[in-house]
Amino acid sequence: MPVFVDSPLAIKATEIFRRNPAYLDAETKALFDRGEDPFGLPNLQFTQSTDQSREINTMAGPAIVISASGMCNAGRVKHHLRHNLWRPESSIVFVGFQAVGTPGRKIVDGAKTIRILGEEVAVAARVFTIGGFSSHAGQSQILQWLSHFKINHPEVFLVHGEQKALTTLAGLVRERFGLTVRIPRYLEEYTLTPGAEPVVTVDEQQTKPPVDWEGLLTAMEGRLTRLREQREALAARPLEEQSEIRQRLEDLDQNLKQLAEM
Repeated sequence: MPVFVDSPLAIKATEIFRRNPAYLDAETKALFDRGEDPFGLPNLQFTQSTDQSREINTMAGPAIVISASGMCNAGRVKHHLRHNLWRPESSIVFVGFQAVGTPGRKIVDGAKTIRILGEEVAVAARVFTIGGFSSHAGQSQILQWLSHFKINHPEVFLVHGEQKALTTLAGLVRERFGLTVRIPRYLEEYTLTPGAEPVVTVDEQQTKPPVDWEGLLTAMEGRLTRLREQREALAARPLEEQSEIRQRLEDLDQNLKQLAEM
């Protein structure tokens, strides 16, 4: 079975490891000493170009695709999900943490459909999660890193993570090291000056932008009116096109029904 590394950044990172075997762990260095290349598997392929990436989704037979980004919110993985998420014979394997609000988290939490590249795609593939592969430092690693700061009593800003985890970590940092810890809110700006309290500013208009519900709903009603006016033209289209349009309208109707029942 072919294995594709389909991420330009991951390909470049792999080359860094390949060129610096002295920094690898003992087990991996032993492979190199025996003349084995753990990055040179006969069935491993690196897809650098966009065309090579597209070809993966046109090939026949099974394959393993290692792609990015890890939370499915950018990059080539979105195209692979679009082509495979709806297939019951496919498997999606997550090897890192999925933050709230990301497509990856929605899939892990059991979403029946997910919007990818402007389309609603059914989630029919089998979904698996494997912990322990995240490249981010966890709570214990961050605390261990902070323990090395012996002078200057630095202030700590926690800006990456979910609110509950950030609050817990902030409490541990204060308790163990007596440091000042700040958890900035969305779009808060801090001006830092040595020896002075940070100046905090936030644009409330940006953090809580008003929603023009009347304008939004009026625009939707206008588009529906124009669609009604095109009924005869729609009925004259080939049956295959009519079936596709009907399916899209049924999907839209289902989404509107869910919104109306919130």
